[in-house]
Amino acid sequence: LATALNNAAFFAKQDGDELRARALYTEAITLREMAFGPKHPQTIAAMHNLAELHHAFSRDAEAEAVRHDILDRLGVDVDSALASAGAAAPGPGARELNG
Repeated sequence: LATALNNAAFFAKQDGDELRARALYTEAITLREMAFGPKHPQTIAAMHNLAELHHAFSRDAEAEAVRHDILDRLGVDVDSALASAGAAAPGPGARELNG
């Protein structure tokens, strides 16, 4: 059922129905948390899809919050990761890989 909800959310997103997509992704996340737990790859994937939905509709703060929740669930210290990424940031003229 969670997979069907996740797929329906994808199509709702493609149709521009943000509210329906958000509701469907949220329900899929809830079901996957109950079935598999909060750290399971399927739960994390559904959360990632929700973050991408927020990003697609220019809700960057919400997308960031979901991404932080994912990292917290996976035991990643967000502040340390960001500090490390900043220290390892490419210099001027470096190309981005994913635009």
